[in-house]
Amino acid sequence: MPNGSFHALTSKAALEQLDTTAEGLSQFEATRRLAEYGPNEIESQKKVSKVELLLQQVKNPLVAVLILAAIISLIAGKNVDAVVILGVIIVNSLIGFSQEYKADTAIEALRSQAAPEAEVLRQMADERGSPKSETGRDAVEARIKASEIVPGDIILLSAGDRVPADARLLTAANLQVDESMLTGESLVVTKHTDPVHEHAPTAERTNLLFGGTIVIEGRGKAVVFATGKSAEMGKIATLIQETEKAVSPLQLQMQDLGKKLGLLALFSASLIFGLGLIRGLAIQEIFLFALAMAVSSIPAGLPAVLSITLAVGVTRMARRNAIIRRLHAVDTLGAATTICTDKTGTLTTNQMTVQQILAGGQRVTVTGTGFVPAGEFKRDGNTIDPDGDESLRLALEIGALCTDAHLTRHKLDGNDGAESSAEDHRWEIRGDPTEGALVVAAAKAELHKGHLEEVYPRIDEIPFSSMRRFMATFHRTPEGPVRVYVKGAPDTILEFCHQSLTGIDATAIDDAARQTILDENSRLASEALRVLAVAYETIAPEDVETFKEELEFGRAALTFVGLMGMMDPARPEVPEAVRLCKRAGIRVIMATGDHQLTGEAIGREVGILEEGDRVLTGNDLNSMSDEELDAIIGETAVFARVSPEHKHRLVQSLQRQGEVVAMTGDGVNDAPALQASEIGVAMGITGTDVTKETADMVLTDDNFASIVNAVEEGRVVFMNVRKVVKYLIATNIGEVITLLGAMAFIPEMGLIITPVQILWVNLVTDGILDISLAMEPKERDVMEEPPRQASTRIINNEILLNTVWVALFMAVGTLGLYMHTMNSARAATAQTVAFTTLAMFQVFNALNCRSRTKSFFSLGLLTNKFLAGAIAISLTLQVLVTRLPFMQVGLETQSLALGQWGLIALVASSVFFADELRKLVVGLKKTRRADRPLPASAITEPGEYGA
Repeated sequence: MPNGSFHALTSKAALEQLDTTAEGLSQFEATRRLAEYGPNEIESQKKVSKVELLLQQVKNPLVAVLILAAIISLIAGKNVDAVVILGVIIVNSLIGFSQEYKADTAIEALRSQAAPEAEVLRQMADERGSPKSETGRDAVEARIKASEIVPGDIILLSAGDRVPADARLLTAANLQVDESMLTGESLVVTKHTDPVHEHAPTAERTNLLFGGTIVIEGRGKAVVFATGKSAEMGKIATLIQETEKAVSPLQLQMQDLGKKLGLLALFSASLIFGLGLIRGLAIQEIFLFALAMAVSSIPAGLPAVLSITLAVGVTRMARRNAIIRRLHAVDTLGAATTICTDKTGTLTTNQMTVQQILAGGQRVTVTGTGFVPAGEFKRDGNTIDPDGDESLRLALEIGALCTDAHLTRHKLDGNDGAESSAEDHRWEIRGDPTEGALVVAAAKAELHKGHLEEVYPRIDEIPFSSMRRFMATFHRTPEGPVRVYVKGAPDTILEFCHQSLTGIDATAIDDAARQTILDENSRLASEALRVLAVAYETIAPEDVETFKEELEFGRAALTFVGLMGMMDPARPEVPEAVRLCKRAGIRVIMATGDHQLTGEAIGREVGILEEGDRVLTGNDLNSMSDEELDAIIGETAVFARVSPEHKHRLVQSLQRQGEVVAMTGDGVNDAPALQASEIGVAMGITGTDVTKETADMVLTDDNFASIVNAVEEGRVVFMNVRKVVKYLIATNIGEVITLLGAMAFIPEMGLIITPVQILWVNLVTDGILDISLAMEPKERDVMEEPPRQASTRIINNEILLNTVWVALFMAVGTLGLYMHTMNSARAATAQTVAFTTLAMFQVFNALNCRSRTKSFFSLGLLTNKFLAGAIAISLTLQVLVTRLPFMQVGLETQSLALGQWGLIALVASSVFFADELRKLVVGLKKTRRADRPLPASAITEPGEYGA
């Protein structure tokens, strides 16, 4: 594939380097090059089959331990136990499979961006394959498959065409291209043929066309220099294919937890087996005890409940405009330490808005954002009426009429009633967004374009072109004369103007006045505003053609009216969302393809860029090694004019610093960075199919605030995962200690609880209650602590100590009641009492697990109605299992007297009151610590919310 900075070469030099001519290649040479360079298409990646995807759901240590437990149960003849355990595995696998059934199709989406056909020039050739004519007179236009395009081909493009490959422009006539799917920036790019600086970033290589982009206006002729994987789109596809998706923190933690639970099961079973041999018990009886211990050590319902907990988080996020495509992404959001966000459409409205006007020599500020025609005009902080300011009114009128854009209003779906409010409608601009901003500004002053066009109908025009740098329209007035309205680049318009409008009077422009206007233009530009100048003249109808010629050749005389400064404004809710991120210890970085000044202005406005923060450009990154980038990335808040490779490097650098990165994007250029990050966030409205397929999460409103909401929900999910795991582990450790205590300290005791009874506690009583804990609403301070570290364990030392303490309560209480009942009843009744006591301990412990620090009485039972219902169901089932004959047979239970139920409730509730006492002590200690100054280490230590 030819190499070289084609944007820095002249058209002639580009043709020479590619060994071609402006009349194209011969068919013979094109065929030869196709064989050499390969087809102009993106290679497919191997898809994961449905079977492989299903197998991935069971490839974790916890499921492996469950499978082992099922096999042991079958060998021991405990078929019911085996069926229940296998059922848990199947349910968990199906939940994960259903969430990830849609395998990544990013590369296929990229392939669909390619143009199916293209128009090229091909030279006629003789029998030997040589061109018949050196002048190219025998060259013909041919329409071929885009996959057959080769370097050196001459392509012809016009409005509506999709560019088939990367190419250097040879000719361009008012050529404007939409590159948003590649760069992420919404404004169309005007193309030309002049060389640009060799180190210009991709977005500024305005003499190049990139494969997959769309021609909006004009026509052009270009020579292809890169196809297939060597083109910009191909490079992005290669980055996606070569980038491995980061493993979520929860996946790592669950793998670690699964291994430890497996070791616990093996150790517990071995210990029981050893104690049985020492006591001289029969091998079959020892084996039953060991099996019971193995089952007790493994929370069989944990994988399914975890999937359900994550699925609940998915549902909550969907209500807050965030669609999760991969289940484990829910938790990863909660661990995010850095959000790397695009600017256009995410931090901003993606709707150009006029914000400042210079009219009649005075500055006017315009309020309101986006395409909604609502706002005020203010001078020196005071609201003014545009009707009373001739210069301002005329500036707005010119802006509305000297455009081809139109403002339209549409009813939203589902709002078809007779009465509707402003919120039931959506305002849209049809046409160029910059022109649309002018139309909206006029509408804010009740100068609606439709009405203006009725009063001042357009009779002629000079369309905008990159060569002229202005647009002019001619309008018939009710009085008879013709008004000429002109808008364009300020320096160009100012050259036409010989006088300036002040109020209703026009005064001559001298050098000082001209410099004042230019200084004002520079001031607006320094604030990252895009500036247009507006001017007018009144002429006789018979002078229209003559005046058009004078404008074309720069000889016309106009009256300067004013300057219009506009930009894509920040969303009003974004500054508060950024503040919330910083309060939660989450860093926000902007990475945009836009200009540095624009990035800085928006960064400061929303609070991303603060005093002392650095701003770097793509060119800066090009000159840095990875080590240099790593050293400076912690001080940099805004990256401007960045390319796909730059964003990819930023993610990798942040990850080398130990950051958990959420990366946002909408254009194809963002896909590799989204793939590399722990959590890729795509825009649902403006995002391309490629980014949506690559991303872990899609925003339905393209709003940065929705990312912050999703992070909050992710933290809630981790808190609830911890609550569920803590609850289940307490159950299992309680069962293990109970069985070990029975074996070690009560030699005459048989099986205090059978394996099937353990499964009942684990999968029925626990299974209902733990799911309700997954529904626990967020705690108020969830966004007040720093992000947890990715290495933070689900069960830390504090939680483990608390869990063991609760488990000891369960074991002592269960064994105590068992021994007490054995003194006055049969062994089967004592076993039922022990079984029911363990089950009731779970009910009271569920109340404990709603919060680590907050008392149940401050939370209230009905704040989680699911838990209230689950407790009612659990109690009912436990009563039925001791009363219904067929259930008594299946689980080997006996009916219990009312007094025995009262004693069970009294003992089981002890775990609840003990934990309430612990929370009270912890709360008092925390209050005392809050009254003392914290050391610096404590202030910067990462939080473990919900621990």
